[in-house]
Formats: sequence, structure tokens, C-alpha cells
Amino acid sequence: MSEFQFYQFAAIERPLTAEQMVEVRRTSTRAEITPTSFVNTYQWGDFKGSCEQLMESCYDAHLYFANWGDRKVVLRWSADDLPLAVARRYCVGPSAQVRQSGDRVILTLSSEDQDGDHDDFEDLFDRGDRGDRGDWGDEHGAEEHWLPSIAEARHDVAAGDLRLLYLAWLLCVGGGEVPDHAVGPPLPAGLEDLPHSLADLTTFLRIDADLVTAAATARSQPDPVLEPGLPGERVAALPDEDKNAPLRRLPSEDPKQVAAALRRRLRQDRPKALADGSSAGVRTAGQLRAAVSDVTAGRLAREAAERRVREEAVREAAVVAQRGRVTVLAGDREGAWARVEDLIGRRAGRDYATAVQLLADLAALAEQDGATAEFDERLHELRQRHRTRKAFLRELTAVGL
Repeated sequence: MSEFQFYQFAAIERPLTAEQMVEVRRTSTRAEITPTSFVNTYQWGDFKGSCEQLMESCYDAHLYFANWGDRKVVLRWSADDLPLAVARRYCVGPSAQVRQSGDRVILTLSSEDQDGDHDDFEDLFDRGDRGDRGDWGDEHGAEEHWLPSIAEARHDVAAGDLRLLYLAWLLCVGGGEVPDHAVGPPLPAGLEDLPHSLADLTTFLRIDADLVTAAATARSQPDPVLEPGLPGERVAALPDEDKNAPLRRLPSEDPKQVAAALRRRLRQDRPKALADGSSAGVRTAGQLRAAVSDVTAGRLAREAAERRVREEAVREAAVVAQRGRVTVLAGDREGAWARVEDLIGRRAGRDYATAVQLLADLAALAEQDGATAEFDERLHELRQRHRTRKAFLRELTAVGL
């Protein structure tokens, strides 16, 4: 598999100016650049620009991945929407870093494939059908959906929903960057029911789903603040300036960001336990890690039970189907044996499978008619005649014949 790197940037709050587009174009001659996006792939060489500088000056979101396992998500907010002090409570290791540049706060989340096991690459990024030469091509596929989805979480954070930041802390915990005695930040509600943006973030950054579940089980009360709408009576009760300020921002800013700011203002009137996140469920990193084993055991048990149910359904369907075939075979037993010989003579794997199924049906018919001894004798003779056809004999043995 040849080298492959993917870079994507998005301008969400406002499009790039003509001067900014000239600045961005200097970083790449091949990239697809519009006033709101930058997309490029590299199969050799590397990006010549500075992702950090572009995030400071131009873009609100950035995503990077490479087929050797490195992945990164970078998101930007105004310092009013996400104060640096708040973000720092959650960014406690190399996997989750936050900094402030001017009036912007920039969060960088990264995941490295320490085990060298990145078998999910083709499934996640739709790069599996490129031929045997390892030619990744220039077309963009499923990889482009990740950033628009994940970037939706920016608006939720700006509205005061801190689940993304808590996932950043779990990313550090899962990476072994947080000592066992370290007490976690307040657990936000809704962790057990992530929106698609955060579900995609969790998948993309390989955050352990069992770790997320272990954290979520510590809290049972739903958060009434997370409703998507803006109740009219609560907005009407705000001071005039608090209602008018968002309207003045609308001509120049993303409406979703303005709505998020208004939701954040409404949170300020809620009790502190609701507005800032309750202390319910606060645990140390060590306690969370210990809880993961129980969560994993429970998940594996459920998956095993579900698998047994599916397998039983498949077996029952196979029995019903075989009964139908056996009924047909009963009228032409010798014709079926002749067809088995013909199929074996074709020396093809698919024909071997059909021949073996016919023999299994003949065995069921023989058992039904009390003629098992006769069937066994004929099967032994057939095995002797075709003893050099190892692939056929392996398929027979696999079904117990």
C-alpha cells in the first residue's frame, strides 16, 4: 500500500477573503480551494504550508489523516464562545492540546496508531478499490464527509455543551496520558447518546467506545439544557440588550454560531448544576479504566448472545430450505448422484460447493428413508474415485461427510 495523506480545512464562520485565498494558494498548487474549503491529498511529499498558521488566520476546522495511522482534528472558537481556562480543564495530555491565538481558542485532538493496526482505514475512508498497484488516485471519496460532520460540534460547544471537551479528556485517558489518581472533570449529560458529530469524532480518533460507555454510566439524570430549540418565553424574558446583540451579529457571522451564543446566554440563567455540568459521575482516571473491563465483558456477552440468535435463525432457515430440496430429490435420487459426478468433473470451486450441498441433501434423504448404510457406501466409493481432488475432499470433510 502506497503512502497517502489527506488534508482538509473549512471556513465556517465567514468565507475567506480574496487576499486570504492568495495566501492559502501559496501553500499548494494542487489543492482544491474555495472561499470555504481546502482539500488536498499527498501520495509523495508533504504539505508545504503551516496548519497552525492557517488555523490562526483563515479556518475554523481542520482534519488530517494518513494511511499509516495518524489522525488529527483541529477546531477553532472565539475566546468568548470557549474560554481557554474552560478548555484547559479537559486538555491534559499530548492527545488533546489547546492554545489561544489573539481572540481565538484552538483545540487540537490527535490519535496515533501505536499498534500498527489500521485495518479500518479502507472501511472509514473508502480507499479499498484502487487496484493491486497501490494507486490511491486523486479522487476524493468518503474521507470528505468527516470534517463537515465533526465540525458541527463547534456550535454545541459554543452553546455550552461540553461533551466534545469531555471526549478530549477521555482521549487522553485512553492514551495512558492521565495518571490513575487524577480526578476527571465534571461529567456532562448526554454522553450515552452522542449526536452524529461526536459519534464521528469518537470513531475517527479511535476513542474507546467502552471507555465512553463506562464514563456515561456514572450519570443517570438527563440534562434539560440540551434541548435543540430556543424556548420563546425564555428568550422574551432576557434583557433587551441580550436579545439585540445576537441580531447585530447575524449579517457578518454564521447563524448557527449566533444561535449557539444565545443558547449559552440562556444557560447562564439556569442553576449552576445545570448550566456548568453537575459533579455527578466525577471519577478518577483509574476508576474509569477499571470500569472499562466490566463494560467490555458485558458488551461481549451481549454480542455473543445476539450472534447465537442470528446463527440459530440461519440454521433454522437452512433446515427449512434443505427440507424443500430433499422433497424434490426424492423423485430423482439417481439423477442427483449423476449431477454430483458431473459437478466434480468440472474441477471448479463453485461447482465443488454445489456438489457438496447435493451430497448433504442426499444424506438427509437417506436418513429420512432409513437408507444411511447405502448412502455411506456410495459416498465412500465416490471419495475413492476422486481421492486426488483435495479441494473437493476438504469441502466434504468440512460439512461432516
